Amino acid sequence: MQRKLFSPEAGLDIRYLRFQKTALGQLHSILPLKELAAKLPPQNKNGSKPWFDNEAKIALQFLKSYEGCSDEKLLSRINTDWALQFFCGINLANNESIKDKDIIWKTRKFVANHLDINTFQEILITKWKSGLADTKTGLTDATCYESYIKYPTDVKLLWDCAEWLHAQIKYWYKHLGVKRPRNKFIKHQKKQISYNKQKRKTYKIRRSRVRLLLLLCDKMLFQLDELFALAATQFTGKEQVSLLAEASWKCYVTIGKIYVQQRFMYDNPGTSAKNRIVSLHKPYLRPIVRGKENKRVEFGAKLNTWQVDGLNFVEHFSFNAFHEGNRLKNGIAFHHRHFGKLRRLGADNIYMTNANRTFCKKLNIATNFPPKGRAKSDPVIRKQESLARQKIGKARATVLEGSYGNDKNHYGLRKIKARNEVTEKAWIFFGMMTANAVKMAKRKSKSQARAPSINQKAA
Repeated sequence: MQRKLFSPEAGLDIRYLRFQKTALGQLHSILPLKELAAKLPPQNKNGSKPWFDNEAKIALQFLKSYEGCSDEKLLSRINTDWALQFFCGINLANNESIKDKDIIWKTRKFVANHLDINTFQEILITKWKSGLADTKTGLTDATCYESYIKYPTDVKLLWDCAEWLHAQIKYWYKHLGVKRPRNKFIKHQKKQISYNKQKRKTYKIRRSRVRLLLLLCDKMLFQLDELFALAATQFTGKEQVSLLAEASWKCYVTIGKIYVQQRFMYDNPGTSAKNRIVSLHKPYLRPIVRGKENKRVEFGAKLNTWQVDGLNFVEHFSFNAFHEGNRLKNGIAFHHRHFGKLRRLGADNIYMTNANRTFCKKLNIATNFPPKGRAKSDPVIRKQESLARQKIGKARATVLEGSYGNDKNHYGLRKIKARNEVTEKAWIFFGMMTANAVKMAKRKSKSQARAPSINQKAA
């Protein structure tokens, strides 16, 4: 079995000294793994000893975002790369390897189920706050981290429901040993293939296809309900079993909601259902209207972020759309709670409401908001205020907006490939915090490199 790196029997490994000087080792030194691991429940002492303790499980989430590779490739690298083993705090023997292929996502699921963003974020801020140069300036904006799903349409969504219902009916009628009823699924399958091949799908064609799929889903839902009634008569007492597992039961309930929403939108053209479901297997996703030129609607989590000295933090996290302009007061309260007094604020045009202007003026916070009313008579003061607004606005447009692209391109946040709500939330959080940790590690490395030169000059 593997040994803990820092146990007395492990000794001082020369490789670990080399690891500390690498970028990965510097990233490891900047993470408060012990404090974060204390927020997870203690591990069960029964059974075999786990490969990863709580500290290693937290480190594994940062390593996943830092490496940006799949779970399978990450496990393969951990088995063969001693630097990654040092990062996770394990030391595999030459003849040892982790053979559980699911251990990465099992670990992510465990951490995600016990993740409290506010608590974890507070620990990280406490660790990094001493290394921040400018804590009196705050930049805020909202962004959307898209989920890895195909672009949803009503026809695609209803056809996914029909395929799932057909597979369940086919399996369980065979399991119960009764004749499967007809539902013309094969006929609709051919029509769906023909529909997919059409380059130009007019409104009339789409509406006709939705009507037929609604009829098909309605019929198959009725057949599946009859199947449940039949199974209840065959299995009684202790022999009665659940036909659907927990995940399948959630899909069944979701399909019922999708049918009701799609029927409502079909009967009322031009209207949208409340809390509209856009994915069968990710029913928590909602359309997030962003109004961008090349992407008007996005499907994923929307975050209102708060940046201090180049580090991004989560002020508000939601899978539902919200108006970020109403979150400015909460963002200022977030800054006061974690970083102290706020003197300068940079925000987008959507935050420039009269209420927000009044609130910032009351707290004596300088903003990049264009002034309203009559200009000040003194040209010197007017020019100074204009330059200050331009400086804050430029920082928001370059540093803050640029950090979103950096996170999405280099830390696995371009398309979130998690399979459920809690793991997707953890994926996004650790991706953002990994980007922050890399910046702090680089600053620490530069400050340590400058320290000897300063001492030499003093001598």
